[in-house]
Amino acid sequence: MSPTDLWLLGHGITASPSPRMQEAALRARGVEGSYRIVDVTPDELGEALRRLRAGEACGANVTIPHKLAVAAACDRLEGDAALTGAVNTVVVEEGRLLGANTDAAGLEGALRGAGLWPAPGTDAVVLGAGGAAAAALLALSRVPAGRIWIAARRPEAARQLAERLAPVLDATPAAWDAAALEPLLAGAGTVVNATPSGLAGLPLRLDGLPAGCTVVDLRYRPRPVDLVAAAGAAGLRACDGLEMLLHQGMLSFRRWTGLEPPWDEARAALHAAVGG
Repeated sequence: MSPTDLWLLGHGITASPSPRMQEAALRARGVEGSYRIVDVTPDELGEALRRLRAGEACGANVTIPHKLAVAAACDRLEGDAALTGAVNTVVVEEGRLLGANTDAAGLEGALRGAGLWPAPGTDAVVLGAGGAAAAALLALSRVPAGRIWIAARRPEAARQLAERLAPVLDATPAAWDAAALEPLLAGAGTVVNATPSGLAGLPLRLDGLPAGCTVVDLRYRPRPVDLVAAAGAAGLRACDGLEMLLHQGMLSFRRWTGLEPPWDEARAALHAAVGG
């Protein structure tokens, strides 16, 4: 096959394990190419996108803090990217940027693979109101979940996210307060931490969650993630975000190459990159 050169666009991302995962996938499928980090500030993003349009790469992943800005710059948004206004995958076609988002599908794949996909009609609480929270909410909309609450430090952000996803999901903003969340968490079948905070920074008491509740922390570093370790010790089902990273990355790989992802090789490289 012809060379496949791919980027990871973001800022402050030099420790990302994605290059090792994606290059292992390329090698496993016999594709000549590379996947490299292109670390740019918001002021430098426009020039990076110009280079992308000019054919310096055939596609890119996008991560913090550029998902919204890249979505605004794309010539077309597909599927979840159009719903969320955030892009994590770009395909370059004849100088045009096609934006997609594989985060929600990646979370769904990770939870199904781990046997943690929620039962239809169960309630859920999502902590956070950024791009990761949007992906979690979209995934939950496909269960379909019962009642869903969004709690964020900035109530306005939770309200705006609920309004943006209203065409596909009925979610209710909730206060970022342990006492206010306690009755909601007591009936939750799934709790998702979509913030950068660890357990100490969350309005969450694990002893207030029902038996059988699944706790998902979309962080994957450090391992073990403190919230996941504490939830497991409390007898709850729990997982971190590493399998989500694998699944969303391999869905991007499929878009770029048209090939079936080599799941085992990519997973092994990803675990080796994060040390566990």
